[in-house]
Amino acid sequence: MRLLLAFFVLVTVSTRALACISAGEPSLYRMVKSSTLIVRGQVLREIDAGPQNLLEPKQHRSEVLIERVYDGTPPAIIRVKWKEYPLCPRVSLKKGDYGIFFLRASGSDFVFVDEEYGKLAVSHWQDASQSPDPFVAIERDLRLAIQNDSGRQRIDDVLLLGTLGQPMATADLRALIPSNDVALESAVYLTLLRLHDYSKLGAVGRLVETIPERTTFFFPQDESEYLRKEIGMRIVSEIGRIEERSLLPVLQGFSLSSNRLMRWYAAQAIRHVHDPSNVPYLIKLLDDSWGETRIQAMRGLQEQTGFGWVTDPEGAERWRAWWKAEGRSRYGK
Repeated sequence: MRLLLAFFVLVTVSTRALACISAGEPSLYRMVKSSTLIVRGQVLREIDAGPQNLLEPKQHRSEVLIERVYDGTPPAIIRVKWKEYPLCPRVSLKKGDYGIFFLRASGSDFVFVDEEYGKLAVSHWQDASQSPDPFVAIERDLRLAIQNDSGRQRIDDVLLLGTLGQPMATADLRALIPSNDVALESAVYLTLLRLHDYSKLGAVGRLVETIPERTTFFFPQDESEYLRKEIGMRIVSEIGRIEERSLLPVLQGFSLSSNRLMRWYAAQAIRHVHDPSNVPYLIKLLDDSWGETRIQAMRGLQEQTGFGWVTDPEGAERWRAWWKAEGRSRYGK
């Protein structure tokens, strides 16, 4: 399954189908923690399928040849049960499919711990060393794959590495920048943020300014533009979680961005770091075109000063009056 990919085309899609399109993404950390068996391998064949009912998930069972074990002690060939949901993008196991499988026991067979991301397509690259820690082993394999893969698979490798949720070195990721592939650069920036490497934060801000405004994409020709937007949306979300005081000047600058989402998440970030220097930026955000950002600004002002109002537009007007009467003399630059 391709990470993040949804198919937006100019056609009418049923409400039920739209409800099945996921806006999420895989979390290796969560799946590793939830699995009793983690393996890499290839689907040999489908051995049976239940009767088909258009209103119910169709039951399938496939055999998987194990190539590498990250966690658990399986036989050489395992049987995995999976469900086919009408109109819903979920994991399927077709002959020849190759990837990492995150599983738990179900009788003598296994099932996915996550029906959407329980199988992740990866390249065949594997690190020669072994480790009893699945996090370490998967990280080593992904790092090797990043160096050897290209195109979309390399982008997927980078994104997966960022979801392992473990402290790790980032020099090899930073070495991928600059690139002539903006989607790859976006993936690297997102992964660096998730690994709490903020050395490229200024470049991240400049990239966010170029996120496409378009909302309709045709595949496969628009895949790169779609990825840029989807990854960019996750980048600004990560910016909103930053709590590093040393980065406050950069985050304050982000609150002046031309990108609406960047201003909103920047407001969240500077709220996390209580500092008097935030007040002029929060006051400026009271004039933002988006009501949600104005509310964030009022909450930040209330938290910073210990009093105030969080209503729009009445609260914003009262904060402006406070700023003119006394706030500028106390907090202005």
